[in-house]
Amino acid sequence: MPTTSEIIAALIGVWKIARRDPTAMQGFEFSADAFWRSFAAIIFTIPFYLVFITAEWRMIADAAVSVSNSMAEYALIELLSYGAFWVLYPLAMVGVCRVFSLTGAFAAYITVYNWASVLVAALISLPYVLFSLGIASGEAAAFMILIAFITTLMYRWQIALTVFATTPSIAGAIIGVELVLAFVINLTASVFLGIGA
Repeated sequence: MPTTSEIIAALIGVWKIARRDPTAMQGFEFSADAFWRSFAAIIFTIPFYLVFITAEWRMIADAAVSVSNSMAEYALIELLSYGAFWVLYPLAMVGVCRVFSLTGAFAAYITVYNWASVLVAALISLPYVLFSLGIASGEAAAFMILIAFITTLMYRWQIALTVFATTPSIAGAIIGVELVLAFVINLTASVFLGIGA
């Protein structure tokens, strides 16, 4: 497990990347052990993801869309899908890095990407929190979710650009791989979610 100081330094680093601070990379430890420890970031994202799942369940109910699964089953499928992405994305990036000759920065990229997932999870969960508190309507929350999604893509693009020190087009291609993988996983999960069934 990462130490408290490592966690704090990594979170400050990913925040600095969002601000395009040129010193952002100095906050990370880049070693084989740090690479594996970065996967502990999923622990910090799960609470945000649970907020997302429960609020999304309410949104589906408010939209009068039928769901054949119970909320517990729905949450389990969503969590398994989320976990699958954490496993499959690094594997997909192995191939991507080979194609674009970026293998030297692979471990650093995944390390930063994993820690950045905490910031992304907090951002994505915000519209769902506002919906759950009754501050935002379903329509307003849906619009904010779209804005958060676009912001996340821009942030992920900035991460690829910063860590790989590559061109904007290659960073864009990396985001494309992420989107395709997420789409395939979500499509597979939708078979089991039973929405509209």
